[in-house]
Amino acid sequence: VGLEVAGAVKNIIAIAAGISEGLGLGTNAMAALVTRGCSEMRRLAEEKGGNSVTLSGLSGVGDTFLTCFGPLSRNRTVGVRLGSGEDLKDI
Repeated sequence: VGLEVAGAVKNIIAIAAGISEGLGLGTNAMAALVTRGCSEMRRLAEEKGGNSVTLSGLSGVGDTFLTCFGPLSRNRTVGVRLGSGEDLKDI
């Protein structure tokens, strides 16, 4: 359950992180957003019956960080473009 939650929620967090970057909010804002997102991801996984320890490893936090900060992340790129003012239909 934890892996399933992490696999879905990390994409939402990455889009939000990209929007933050596209808006030019800075690295502190993005770090706060991703940190809060990981906390909420853990909370949701536990609520659905998952083990929070699962989210502490590569498949949870590791994959989330890569998706939020990696230059090849499609979700992050969509967020950056949205934050820069592009319409979703044009991305």
